[in-house]
Amino acid sequence: MNALLISLFFMADTLRTDTVPPQMERVDTLRQVEVRGDTVLPVMEAIMKSLGRQNIKTPPSLGDILEKLSPGINDKITHPFAFKARKKERKHKRDRKVLEEYEAVKTFNDLLREACEREGIEIHEPEKK
Repeated sequence: MNALLISLFFMADTLRTDTVPPQMERVDTLRQVEVRGDTVLPVMEAIMKSLGRQNIKTPPSLGDILEKLSPGINDKITHPFAFKARKKERKHKRDRKVLEEYEAVKTFNDLLREACEREGIEIHEPEKK
C-alpha cells in the first residue's frame, strides 16, 4: 500500500499541468483602430444639415434637451448623491403647501366681520393696547 502511494506521489509530479494543446498558438484577434478627432460622424452631419435648414448654427447639447423636458434633471444627473438636499426640498415644498392652505382658511372673526359688512351692521372693535 505504501509503495502505491509513493508511486502516485511521483507520478503526480510528472503530469502536464498546462491545458493549451501544443498545436494551438495564441494569436491577438483584436483589430487595431485609429481614432482621429478631425472626422465628423455621419449622424452629426445629418444633424448639422437639418439644423442648417432651420438656420441654427450649433446643435443643442443633450443637457439642454433634458433640461427642457424635465427642469432640474441636470443637477440630479451630475450630482446623484444629493439625496439629502432633494429630500429637504420635497419636505419644504409640502410644508409650504400646508401653510398656504392654512393661511387661506378664514378665521371665525373674519367670517363674522364679512357677515356684518353684508348686513350693513357697524362693528366697534376694542382698542388694542
